[in-house]
Amino acid sequence: MRILADHSLPGLEAAFPHPFILSTYTCSEELPEALSNQEVLLCRSTIKVNSDLLAASSIKYVATASSGVDHIDKAYLMQQKISLIDARGANANSVADYIMASLAWLQKHGLLTGKKAGIIGVGMVGTEVSARLQSLGYQVYCYDPPRQVLDLSFQSCPIEALYQCDILCIHAALHHQAPYPTYHLLDANFLKNLKPHCVLLNAARGGIVQEEALLDRPESLIYCTDVFAGEPNVNKDIIARSTLCTPHIAGHSKEAKYAAVAMASTKLHDILGLAQPIFAKPD
Repeated sequence: MRILADHSLPGLEAAFPHPFILSTYTCSEELPEALSNQEVLLCRSTIKVNSDLLAASSIKYVATASSGVDHIDKAYLMQQKISLIDARGANANSVADYIMASLAWLQKHGLLTGKKAGIIGVGMVGTEVSARLQSLGYQVYCYDPPRQVLDLSFQSCPIEALYQCDILCIHAALHHQAPYPTYHLLDANFLKNLKPHCVLLNAARGGIVQEEALLDRPESLIYCTDVFAGEPNVNKDIIARSTLCTPHIAGHSKEAKYAAVAMASTKLHDILGLAQPIFAKPD
C-alpha cells in the first residue's frame, strides 16, 4: 500500500515497513502532484483536506496526526468512501503539560485568584487536565454535553456553572453540528458573564472563542491562547489582547508526534490484517 506522509513526522519508516511503500512531502504545494497513485495520506492539521486536494487522487485513507479534524471535509470523505483515521488523545499529556506551564507562569506573575476551574470539552485531553487540576486542589466543573449523551457515566455541568470559575480551559473540538456546536461557543453573552479576572486558556481551536467579542471585553478578563481563528492568518489585535500567547505548539511535542504516528500505523495495520511493527521511541 502506498502512503504519502508529512516529512516532519517522526518514526515513519519504523511505523510503515513493507508492504507499505512510504514517500513524504515537505509542503502543501507538492501535494497535488505527489498524491498521484497514492492510497494513504498521512498529514498534519496544517493541510486542508477537501475535494480541491483529493479530487484527482486515488486516496482510500486519510490519516491525520492530530486530535482535531476540523481541517478535513468529513462529508466529502464519506461521499467518496474515503476512510478517516485520527490521532485523538495522542497529544493529551503534551497539552496538559502546556496548561500546567501556563498556570505556573500566571501564578508567578500573581494572576491566579481562586480555586474553581472549568473544563470545556472533556475528551482525553480535558480528562487529563481535569485530573491535574484536581491534584492541585481545584474544584473542577466539566462541561461536555455531547459526551453526556454518549457516556451515561459522565455528567456535564450546566454552562452557567462555568461563570463562577476562576480558570476556564478549552479542550473541545471545533464544529458546527447541532445541538451542541462549539463554533463561537464563547460568544459575547458568555464572555460578559465571566467573573472579573477570570483566566481563559484556549489550547483547542481559535474559532471556539468569538475573537471579535473578546476584543470588546475589559482587560480584567485574562486571555491566554495557543490557537487563533483563521490560522495561519492571525488577527494581530488578538495577540496584543492576550496575556500569554504561543503559535499553536501545545500538542507539538516529540512524544505527541510519535504517539500520533503510532496510532495511524496501528489502525492501518489492523485494517489490512497485518502484524504490528515495532515502533521507534522518542529519545
